Amino acid sequence: QQSGDAVTVVTVHQDENETAALLRMAELGVRLPVLQDGRRMIAAALNIPNVMPATVVLRRDGSVAKVLPQPFTSADEVAAAVDSALRTPGATR
Repeated sequence: QQSGDAVTVVTVHQDENETAALLRMAELGVRLPVLQDGRRMIAAALNIPNVMPATVVLRRDGSVAKVLPQPFTSADEVAAAVDSALRTPGATR
């Protein structure tokens, strides 16, 4: 919301049980689009380490700007990390 249309945020849940994944997102109060990746196909395609949570910052062209295998405690932390990742040329991890 802070970034308007400048940033699109989606979640990717790796639980093989889609119902459990959706219930977990509801319990956490997540109100974002959720992609189900129980077979880790998205994670493999983006070369994401097998840690949770992992945040992947993608450039407009779809290339990976940075992988952040860390939790965040506020929207401001997320915004700062995304801004930093997009300002760092050639960053991937």
